[in-house]
Amino acid sequence: MSLTVIQLNALESGQFSRSTVEFDCQCVVDQEDVINDYNIFWIEKGEAMITIDFVHYAIKGNTFFFLSPGQIFSVASEKKLKGTRIAFGENFYCPKTNDAEIGCNGLLFNNLLASPTLEIMEASKGKFVDLLNNIESALDQDVTAKKELLESYLKILLIECTDYKKRETEPIDNVADESPEIIRRFNALVEENYPKWHQIGPYADVFGISSTSFTKKFSKIGVSPSKVIHDRLVIQAKRLLYFTAKQVKEIAYELGFDEPGHFSNFFRNKTGEYPADFKKKLVETK
Repeated sequence: MSLTVIQLNALESGQFSRSTVEFDCQCVVDQEDVINDYNIFWIEKGEAMITIDFVHYAIKGNTFFFLSPGQIFSVASEKKLKGTRIAFGENFYCPKTNDAEIGCNGLLFNNLLASPTLEIMEASKGKFVDLLNNIESALDQDVTAKKELLESYLKILLIECTDYKKRETEPIDNVADESPEIIRRFNALVEENYPKWHQIGPYADVFGISSTSFTKKFSKIGVSPSKVIHDRLVIQAKRLLYFTAKQVKEIAYELGFDEPGHFSNFFRNKTGEYPADFKKKLVETK
């Protein structure tokens, strides 16, 4: 049995949609999909194991999870699963270009240091459900400024989720309020620059500190900035190996490596196998 997605309402342009997502019983979506838009999933009830970019996460009721364009996603339901999906394109609202407005890029979306899930406590659930209901109502209304109304509700939802996520973030120095923003900015910078900036130096320059100081900031939570950068390169390499017909040398150049051999050795060092072997294994298991 497969995932049931019932699209209830959407803008005519396809820029924004709300869908009901549910499983009637235990089942698996065993074919990964590439996400083309930003997605916000609200799981109302049930339990499932989701896979995002080859990493598994257990989720249950009262949980959000967030997907960014280009990510690979699949889900296996362990119990009856029901929820809501909000999907929107960059031409409707772009967390990257509007980064200064809400600050959800690098925290909810494109967060390389934390789970893409956000579990909501029962006491806080009501305001999030109300926001989702407002979005549903707005989509059903025949009003001139529907896009502007939906964008307003979406922004409020993202602000509330961002604030909730920040409260979950462990501090990386003695100034707790500074920690989430440092993490978020670094995640966002890596997402934008990982194909050309493979080393810490350029990122530290943006923060106006030395590479050593930059590394020390993150070492306080047991995170290596170099590992974050390299992990992002590996994720993109796996995506390209899995979902495209590109040759290893093409992928190497696309990811900023001067020589295909350097890329192959890098990939093997991080994953334990060469890119060609990884791709062969995926083809055999599809």
